[in-house]
Amino acid sequence: MVAAFTLNNISWKRILLFLLIILVPNYLVMQVQLVGPVDDLVAIGTAIDLVIILPLAIYFLGFKKRVSWLALCAFIFWGLLLANWIIPAEADRYLTYFNKSVIVLEVSVILLEAVLLIAIIKRIPLLIKNYHEEKERHYHFLISLSAATERTFTFKNEKLNKFKLILRILATDIAAVYYSLFSWRKKAPALENGRTFTFHKDGGYQGVFFMLVHAMVLEVIAVHILVAQVSHVAAWILTLFDVYALLFIIADYQAIRLSPVVVDDRGIHFQKGVRQYGFIEWEKINAIRKNEKSPKEVAKDRESISLALNGMEPEPVPYVLDLTKPVEIRQLFGFKKVIRSIYVRMDQPHLFHETINEHLKKRGC
Repeated sequence: MVAAFTLNNISWKRILLFLLIILVPNYLVMQVQLVGPVDDLVAIGTAIDLVIILPLAIYFLGFKKRVSWLALCAFIFWGLLLANWIIPAEADRYLTYFNKSVIVLEVSVILLEAVLLIAIIKRIPLLIKNYHEEKERHYHFLISLSAATERTFTFKNEKLNKFKLILRILATDIAAVYYSLFSWRKKAPALENGRTFTFHKDGGYQGVFFMLVHAMVLEVIAVHILVAQVSHVAAWILTLFDVYALLFIIADYQAIRLSPVVVDDRGIHFQKGVRQYGFIEWEKINAIRKNEKSPKEVAKDRESISLALNGMEPEPVPYVLDLTKPVEIRQLFGFKKVIRSIYVRMDQPHLFHETINEHLKKRGC
């Protein structure tokens, strides 16, 4: 069985090493022609390196735990794209065989995904029902959809349950589209039971957001014009990725604006844009205290998250929530992270501190 995957499972140094020792030499041979003109036989070696050796090395050695074989299919596909880009036209005679083989592999994967999609579509009415029920409990979009997904698509066959990661990734994409394009007339929720706290109004994060949007717009135009000089297809592909990144930045800000931290009788509900989300029950919170760590020390704390936003310069985080035991929260694209503390900087820090202490006192903490 494939273990639950988190970003901490990635061996970044190994992956970077594989990219350097395989990509760089092949680029120098194919594009720079460091050893002279290339022929079809030399190109076969590059194709094998990029389509077979590199994906296998990353899949088996680039992760601390076993990941889904679908990831290997994705690596092979990207390796094929690299091979078609690096190998010059005059030496791509045998590359067609690699293209056809990978196309057959990708078609098989697509057929498998189609079967999975049919199973998902059949359960959509139940998913919607469960989502509305979870929305009453958790308030925020991502955690509500994630919890509804867990309830709707939990199978007896453990191998099928690993596809819930794909659904959580899809949920992030849905959130990016919704928040960036369809949420501009929405307002932050007003609650009958519970209190909400924002954490984006003070500080310079709004200025950083507008700066990022401005930079991304310029990048979209500039990159498209530059790459179009070489390949129109590549230019449009990169433009699509840049537009998606732009929508993601906008969605993250909108999600922060519309998703304040909610404190109610059950615990603390939070969604930091589309980056992190979770729910902490009062029984799992030990205390709230003043934070004595510097912004750099907070950033280096791998067993925590920070509900704080900064401008151009990191600012001190006034409080930290100590947990009684490790708690699992979700990060970007639904990846898991286990934390032991939460650093918080709300727009109303003293009121937030008092509210948390009141709830902890009720429970004898």
